[in-house]
Amino acid sequence: MELKTGSVQKLTAHFDEEEYYLPPEEVIMSETTSRGQFNIIHHDSGLKIDFMIRKDSPHSIEEFHRRRRLPFTSDFSAWIASPEDVIIKKLSFYREGGSEKHLTDIRGIVAQSELDETYLNRWISDLQLKTYWDKI
Repeated sequence: MELKTGSVQKLTAHFDEEEYYLPPEEVIMSETTSRGQFNIIHHDSGLKIDFMIRKDSPHSIEEFHRRRRLPFTSDFSAWIASPEDVIIKKLSFYREGGSEKHLTDIRGIVAQSELDETYLNRWISDLQLKTYWDKI
C-alpha cells in the first residue's frame, strides 16, 4: 500500500473502533513514514488485515504494480498483493525470524492458488530465497 501520513484519518474513518482494533493514529503515521507495517483486526471474526507500506526496492515496486483491487465491505475496497508476492514476502519473513507459520501459510497459498511460476522463481532467485522455498 502507498499511504501518505495526511491520509491516515481518512483510512481509519472506514473502521469503526467498536468493530475493529485499530492502532493509534500516531503509530500508523510512524509506520507510514518508516515504510513499515500495521494491522487492523475485526473483533467478532478475528480477521486480521496487514497493511504493508510499499518500500523502494525493485521487488516492492513491481509487487505494487501487480496488486489487485478487491471489495472489502459494501462501501470499501482494498488493494491486495498477488499470491506470488505474498509467498515472496513470507519467505523473506521466514528468513528473518524462522517462524514455521510463514511456511504453513505458504503451503496453503500454493495449494489454493494458480501461480505465475516464472515470476515467482525469478524473485526467489533474485532475493536469494531458494533455500527457504525448497522447504515448501
